[in-house]
Amino acid sequence: GRADPPHRTPDEGRMASGVTFDPTLLAPFEEMKLRSKYQYLIYKISDDKKNIILEAQGEKGASFEEFCSKLPDMDCRYGILDVPITTKSGAEANKLIFVCWSDDNASVKPKMLYASSKDALKKALTGIAEEYQATDRGDLNMDDIRKKAGSA
Repeated sequence: GRADPPHRTPDEGRMASGVTFDPTLLAPFEEMKLRSKYQYLIYKISDDKKNIILEAQGEKGASFEEFCSKLPDMDCRYGILDVPITTKSGAEANKLIFVCWSDDNASVKPKMLYASSKDALKKALTGIAEEYQATDRGDLNMDDIRKKAGSA
C-alpha cells in the first residue's frame, strides 16, 4: 500500500479534487434505498466547483427516458438509478446502480473534475455495488444498465 501522507489535511470532508459532499444529501438516497421512494437521483458539481449538490430526483415510477433527459449534453453528472433486474434464478428484483454520465463532447475540465470527485461520492452512497459509465446517448441503454446491475 501507499505510505500515508505525513500530515492530514484540515478538512477531512474534502475530495481529492477539493470538491466537498454535503452529508445531508444522503437523506434522499437513503429514502430511495430503504423505501424505494425515488426512481432516480441526479447529482452535479456546483458551478463554483466546491460542492456536490442534488440536481434532480424522479418520483417512483418515473421513466428511464425522463432520467436520460436530465443528463445534459456537453457536461457530466452522477446518477443513481433504481433498475428492475431478473436474477439468474428468475426472480424479479430491484437494484440501485451508479451511473456516471460524462459526455464525450464535454470539455476536459469537467470530465476530470467529475472523474476525480466520483469515488468520494460513491463511498458516501453505501449499498451501491455497480457503476455504469456512459459517454454518449447510445450508452444510455436500459438493457445494458440492467445487465451491469446484475440482471441475467
